[in-house]
Amino acid sequence: MSDPADPVPAVETSVEERPPRQKRPFLGRTTRLYRKLHLPPIKSRRGILLIVLIFAGFGSVTTMVALKAANYSESAAFCGKCHAMGPELHAYQASAHSELPCADCHVAPGLMGWVKAKIKGTQQLFEVVTGSFPKPIPPPDHSSMPPVTDTCLKCHALSTITKNGGPIQLVLRPHFLSDKANTGQMVAVVLRPQGLGDATNSANSSTQSKGVHWHVVQKVTYLSSDPKTQTIDYVNVTNPNGTHTEYVSASVVQLSGNVRPVIQRLMQTEVTRTMTCLDCHNRAGHSTPSPSQAMDSALADGSVSRNLPYIKRQAMALLDRDFASLDQANAAIGALRFWYEKNYPVIAKTHRSELATAITTIQSIYSELATPAMKVYASTYPDNLGHQKSPGCFRCHDGGHYKVVNGAVSTQVIPSTCSTCHTFPQVGGQVTSLMLAGKPTSHNDPLWVFNHKYDAAAIAAARNAQIEHSSASVDPAGTSCGTCHEKSYCEACHKSGAINVSHQAMLFNHAAVIRQVGGTTACATCHQTATCARCHKSNILKPEIS
Repeated sequence: MSDPADPVPAVETSVEERPPRQKRPFLGRTTRLYRKLHLPPIKSRRGILLIVLIFAGFGSVTTMVALKAANYSESAAFCGKCHAMGPELHAYQASAHSELPCADCHVAPGLMGWVKAKIKGTQQLFEVVTGSFPKPIPPPDHSSMPPVTDTCLKCHALSTITKNGGPIQLVLRPHFLSDKANTGQMVAVVLRPQGLGDATNSANSSTQSKGVHWHVVQKVTYLSSDPKTQTIDYVNVTNPNGTHTEYVSASVVQLSGNVRPVIQRLMQTEVTRTMTCLDCHNRAGHSTPSPSQAMDSALADGSVSRNLPYIKRQAMALLDRDFASLDQANAAIGALRFWYEKNYPVIAKTHRSELATAITTIQSIYSELATPAMKVYASTYPDNLGHQKSPGCFRCHDGGHYKVVNGAVSTQVIPSTCSTCHTFPQVGGQVTSLMLAGKPTSHNDPLWVFNHKYDAAAIAAARNAQIEHSSASVDPAGTSCGTCHEKSYCEACHKSGAINVSHQAMLFNHAAVIRQVGGTTACATCHQTATCARCHKSNILKPEIS
């Protein structure tokens, strides 16, 4: 037994029994490589500086790659990768803004705009992965879009488009009728700048035209219950002197002598919007032609032959349909061959190649206008620019929005005549003149279109020229009418059947009257769909299809 005071002998530990050191292979290899390159020691001042430069370079490259990826994620090439965005991509590629990246219009400038867009993009990515995206993709609400000062007006300055009243723009396009001969015409209008011509809507009015961009020069707010704003129930205009002018749609009026309760209810239940560029140019980046415009272009360039009887009419009937798939659409369009073999066998035989080319062209048009897999068709996305593809201007300028005076509905309406925003359309085989100035005093008669044949001055001029001035005459040459009008202008009405319409009889039995003159094509000479839509819910002004 040892003495507790004796020292305890030390226990020798061999090298093999020591705990192994933790190896760092990557760091070790990096350090050895660093030393082999004969670079400054890592812990030296020069070494630390070199390490900082290396990491800074790596960080810069990473940042540039990230920025490139972010920019790519805002481009049409990236957005179009998703099959759900196919219809939007097709429309974008055909629009006037196809060279701009999507972010220029859809993403607000600054960090918050970028973050908001990426959050929204992440939500959309989740919908694509899970298959929960809506069909069709709804257009974005304008209130969620960047302000037009950060988008439209960066390129299209308001001072430029309103300078000297605004530019005069000539719109000239071909148009083909839905008759057997596919009769070709030219349609010409001139968009009015401010102060050129008049915007009269009554016999006693002499209001100058305010120009098509007046809506964004002055503050205009409106109420709508429709997410697509295709119906507008109330309009409020802030005048330069600070006063307000109100208009209310006849469709919501219950008691004409007191519409204030109706307006208050609309303000509580509907969305108040301020009119901006987007209210008319709502499809600026995704615009597509209407089926009629697409067919007009195809007939004009010869890709669809005018020698095929009723080809415009038959094509329109197919392009307006909502087929379940493109295969079904192509099969139905391909069946045009059998329709011609049955109804025009000689044409089907002698114009076989032209018919085949027309079928291929119409199939291509349908694929550009419709994406059945996403439930997108020609009428899915209304275009508010003009009034050819949707109500557009006629959402307010339909003759059915009445001025509110002292809480009651007056007889004054928002101007709705053709001359409000542009000249009266010149339609005919050729267009040789356009009326730009204000109309003569004789035209102030609201029934002038019916009474002009009784005008004493015109009759006297016709008598001097020894020509007949009557409802049967379509040549204004030698008369006072010829100062402004060409023969084609008169033919647009006189040869349409419209002059045979008895408007007094129509008041009580218009369906029978229009059947007697050959159908709704006569009505469409003067009236737009909005006129009939006050009572009829469907577009009855479409040409009859057989």
